Amino acid sequence: MLADMVTQIAAARLLVYQAARMYDEGLPDLTYRASLAKLFASDTAMQVTTDVVQILGGAGYVTEHPVERMMRDAKVTQIFEGTNQIRRLLIARHILK
Repeated sequence: MLADMVTQIAAARLLVYQAARMYDEGLPDLTYRASLAKLFASDTAMQVTTDVVQILGGAGYVTEHPVERMMRDAKVTQIFEGTNQIRRLLIARHILK
């Protein structure tokens, strides 16, 4: 599980860096790349925190443990600035045009 989590985090980070580079360089298709990055990074954050809670067992749900807050924060990233379902629609439209 740890190897999968690290791999997903690294992939999400690369997508975010790619979108940021495209923004800095004024390249086209930024909305598409940013949508890919947000979708994958927020889903990864939720999956990783869920896995960490599973690894920690009941201790992961205790409000004194930082993972509990991280899991709540990860869920918000899936909703903030447009839900991931909307991101999926934007990505699909881009692919199909």
